[in-house]
Amino acid sequence: MATLVVKRSIMHRYQSIGQAIAEAAPGDQIEIRDGIYEEDLDIAKRLTLYGVGNVTIKGGVFIRYQTHVSMRNLRFRQGQGIYVKGDLQLENCIIEEQLIRTQIMVSYGSLSMQNCAVLATPLNHFGLRVANGSSVILADTTFEHHEKAQIIAQNCELTLTNCMLLEGKKHGIFAIRHVQMTMEHCELHGHQKAQIMAAASQLTITNSLIHQGQEIGLQIFDSSTLRMDGCMLRDHLDASMMVHRSELMLSDCQFSDGQGHGLYLGEKTEAKLYDCQFSHHVKAQILIENSKAELRKCRVQNGMAAGVTIADEADVAITDCQIQHHQQFHIIVDASGLQLQQSTLQFGQSGGIYGNDHAKITLQHTVMRELKSHHIYINQARLFTQYCTFEQMQENGITCIDAIFEVAHSHFKQGIDSPYAMVWSDHSMGRIESCTVDQAARPFLALSNKSLLEIRHTDVHALKIPAVVQERSQLYVQSCHNISTWKKDATSRITKITADKNKTKYVK
Repeated sequence: MATLVVKRSIMHRYQSIGQAIAEAAPGDQIEIRDGIYEEDLDIAKRLTLYGVGNVTIKGGVFIRYQTHVSMRNLRFRQGQGIYVKGDLQLENCIIEEQLIRTQIMVSYGSLSMQNCAVLATPLNHFGLRVANGSSVILADTTFEHHEKAQIIAQNCELTLTNCMLLEGKKHGIFAIRHVQMTMEHCELHGHQKAQIMAAASQLTITNSLIHQGQEIGLQIFDSSTLRMDGCMLRDHLDASMMVHRSELMLSDCQFSDGQGHGLYLGEKTEAKLYDCQFSHHVKAQILIENSKAELRKCRVQNGMAAGVTIADEADVAITDCQIQHHQQFHIIVDASGLQLQQSTLQFGQSGGIYGNDHAKITLQHTVMRELKSHHIYINQARLFTQYCTFEQMQENGITCIDAIFEVAHSHFKQGIDSPYAMVWSDHSMGRIESCTVDQAARPFLALSNKSLLEIRHTDVHALKIPAVVQERSQLYVQSCHNISTWKKDATSRITKITADKNKTKYVK
């Protein structure tokens, strides 16, 4: 293996890089000394090129098919770009101000870049384009200021480690289709469109920061798969993440300080979120439409609007989560299903859960406390509650309008003195069974507008007014210990059911 030295001097045999390439044998090294070399490089043999001092190459670089080339310590400036069909390794290089739209193109080849920078002028639409089964590995590399996408990829494998993509005019990464991308310890900042956009691709993103975008943080659609762990998305002017018709798995991620939604799931997306945090978004922190989602051990807090909005036949399970400090309802369920378990909803400027348009809401082992409006408000919906606790109610605890509901094995406590009832049924049907109610200067039940309700095995002895029944409503009472008066108007009926060993007695 020989080393050929290139230097612009009449004392040296090789005064151009092209001359050294032409005479080098496969496996040789070409050492390039200080200077500006205005020439194109067409390489079809295995070579190593490295610069000593300040070396600038003004020309195009073409790596032929099935050719392995290594380059280091070089600056490529104002040339015709780098085109790779073979195998190129770049280390400690700068690629800038190329005179074509795409600064680096990899097709049917492979590229490895270590500690490089790809810097754009307004002429450069793309920093790196990868296609046709190529493989690219980027480490400690920076892309800046490209007009369309800093990296555009299609039908390829792409790996980024410790990279920075900064202030592109449109996208940071645009993975069109059939891209397998792995990104770790990277930063994307300040892009004017989606910082990452992917269609029909598989993405794995770990321990990365994606922030201060002028539009969307991540936009994923068309049967893509995204796995994220330990990432932070913040300060976007639109949604931090938008996912359509895809599969999403998030763990230990943080979404914060956005002008839109934190996470938007739509069009039959399937998502699983574990140990994630959402805070300080202007719109609903999580919006789920026509999708299936599971949230476990997540925190959703300090939002300017709703915490979680579930709509358009979505199916959502929330387990062991904390949702607090929202200016609107913590959870809104519209024409969808919600299963809420082992969670806490608290400290709301408005209410806890709002259900509408045939929503189905199931609560188990959940605590709702210190909400300035309704703990639960449902309209034309269904509610099933077991082993829950409702604390410090200021207005109605549970309001049901044109609804079907069941509340069982639950505890109503620390009810603030108020003219409102803890449970209000308006033109609804329901059952309350095996609940306990602490002392409060307010009714426990209020029935109106032809409501039909059964209350069984519920301890209301601490209340002065267990129920107020009016407007042609009916209440059936069984095994409820109380000596106070159950109030009704002339159009309504309260029926007390007592059972002995032989028969059941009905007492009006």
